[in-house]
Amino acid sequence: MAENINKIDVDEIMQQIRAEIKEKGLDSSMLSFEDVPFDKEVSHADSEFRIGSLLQSAEYLNIRNQIEPYKPITGNPVTVFVKKVIRKLVKFYFLPVITEQNALNHHTANAVQQLSSYVSADSAVDVKALEAKVEEMELILAANKKEIEALRSQLSALTEENKD
Repeated sequence: MAENINKIDVDEIMQQIRAEIKEKGLDSSMLSFEDVPFDKEVSHADSEFRIGSLLQSAEYLNIRNQIEPYKPITGNPVTVFVKKVIRKLVKFYFLPVITEQNALNHHTANAVQQLSSYVSADSAVDVKALEAKVEEMELILAANKKEIEALRSQLSALTEENKD
């Protein structure tokens, strides 16, 4: 029963791939990774800053910044043996690349985390400063209202004096 759940229909997948290649108008003479169109850049359509998006990206980078050089090999024993031999033969080439990529990922995650911490702290300081300014402006407004009221009463008194 468990084998039925994990059974993959390779022929069906290959038919889907061939149909997609036909839809895109590609043929075997022109197929290369550089020629297949894909979205290489991050969309800048929404250029408005959102702190939630920054914090979400920082969390994602912190969780997934390590590339594991070895994943468990499964399959029949012959396949596992062949894969292990190949892995040992190419280890000298891929381990330095993975190490460099992990270092880059670590520093990128750290930079984004520092940036999000800075923005969060700066936002909190700005809110406190703005609240203080609002209180100050409310006091000034109240003083101005009193002064205007006093000037209006003086104007009324002067107007009454001039009428007499």
